[in-house]
Amino acid sequence: MVQDKGNWMITVVMTVCLIVVLGFGNQQTMATAPTKKPVINVFGSDPVNINSHRSFVAVQGEWIFYNNNGLYKIKKDGSSLQKLSSDWAHNLNVVGDWIYYTRNKPLKEIYQLEMPNYEISYTYEDTTELFKIKTDGSSKTVIKSGSLTEGDPNNVHRLYVVGDIIYYADGYGPLYRMDTNGKNQKKLLDQFEEVYFYQDWIFYTNESGQLYKMKRDGTQKKLVRKDKELSLVGLSGDFIYYTKLVDTSGAVDVYKIGLKDGKTALVKKGLPRAENPIIIAGKYLYYISENTVCRMNMTDGKTTPLYPSGISINIGGDSIFFSDYQASDHDKKDIFKVKIGENKVEKVTPKAK
Repeated sequence: MVQDKGNWMITVVMTVCLIVVLGFGNQQTMATAPTKKPVINVFGSDPVNINSHRSFVAVQGEWIFYNNNGLYKIKKDGSSLQKLSSDWAHNLNVVGDWIYYTRNKPLKEIYQLEMPNYEISYTYEDTTELFKIKTDGSSKTVIKSGSLTEGDPNNVHRLYVVGDIIYYADGYGPLYRMDTNGKNQKKLLDQFEEVYFYQDWIFYTNESGQLYKMKRDGTQKKLVRKDKELSLVGLSGDFIYYTKLVDTSGAVDVYKIGLKDGKTALVKKGLPRAENPIIIAGKYLYYISENTVCRMNMTDGKTTPLYPSGISINIGGDSIFFSDYQASDHDKKDIFKVKIGENKVEKVTPKAK
C-alpha cells in the first residue's frame, strides 16, 4: 500500500515536470518563431516605368498599387481591394508605408466652365502636384504644387523614388533630387531625354540622344556611347539596352552594351513602331505595337502577341501590366497583368465603387 502510494507520487511529480518542460518549450518556440518581415521596396517602382510618363502601377510585397480613375490597392491573389484616393494618380512609387504620386492640379473654375464631361485630371495638363499618402490611405500630404509659370520646377511630370530620396523632372527639362519631405533640392541635369536607375548609377540620354551615366548624387558623369539619336530602354543582367531609329515609319533596331566590356551587339533588327516604354525583363522584351501587346524572346527573336489591344504598359514585380479601354465605355479602362515569360493574361480587378 505504501509502495503504491509512493509510485503514485512519483507519477504525479513526473507529470508536473513534463507539463512544465513542454510548456516552457512551447513558450520558447512561440517566442523564437520567425515572423515574416514585410517587403519594403528600395526602388519605388521598376526603373523603366519612369520613362512611360504616366506610370500607373507599383508592386510591393503581396500588394499591387494602381491607378484606374483613382488610386487603389489589391493583393496579388485578387483579394482585399481597397480604394485609397479619388485622385487620378500618375507616376506611382511605393516605398515602405508611403505611396508617392503626381496628379494634375484641379482647377475647379476651368473644370466647371469649360470641361464638364471630362475627368478632373484633364483640367490643366501642365500644372501638377506631388503627393505622398500612407498605404492605408491616410496622411495625404502635398510635397510640391506647381503653377502656370513657364519652367516652374514644382511641376513634377516624371517621378522616381529611391529609398528616402525623390528624383523628378518637370517634363524633359532638368532632373532634380530631394528628400521625401521636399527639402534639400538639388539639380542634377539641365536637360535629358530618357533616364534609368541602376544600383548607384543613373544612365541617361542627353538632348542629342547620346548615352551617359553618373552617380546618383550627380557626380562622375561619363559618356557611355557617343552615337547620337539613341533611346534608352533599360538594363537586364550585365547589359544596357537601347534602340536606334531605322526610318520614318518608327521602326527601330534594338542593341545591347556590355556593362563590363563595353561591347555592342544587335539584339533585334527592325522592331515595329512601339509605344513607350519598351520593357526589358530578363530575356524578354515587351512592347505595344499597333495597339497589340507583344513579347519578344531576345534569345531566338521569336515574337508572341499576348493581347489584341493595349494603350499603356508597365512592369511590377514578376508581371507585366497593361491597360485597355473597356469595350462598353471608352471613357473607362481595365488593368491586366501577365507573368513574365508566360502567356496567360489576367484582369487585375474591376474598378472599385
